Amino acid sequence: MDQETVRTICYLARLEIDQKKSEKIQKDLETIVDLIGGLQNIDTSAIEPLYSPLEMTASIHEDIENSDNQKEKFLKNAPESNDDYFFVPRVVE
Repeated sequence: MDQETVRTICYLARLEIDQKKSEKIQKDLETIVDLIGGLQNIDTSAIEPLYSPLEMTASIHEDIENSDNQKEKFLKNAPESNDDYFFVPRVVE
């Protein structure tokens, strides 16, 4: 990895760095690329593919029908509401 590549990566990431930091970043990126290259050389042909590293299954609960209208209960607990909606602070100007 050369300095031009490091400068390009930093530009794309919108990072401003000086020459000293650029050299350290170059060394760090070279180390990362070497580690990834080492991972690609590992023989995994005898290993079963995983969907998850945890050997757990999701517990499934039976759906229970509930005919209660809980809208009033939820709206009552809201700081501000009208008959049908929650009022929330504006987040977009």
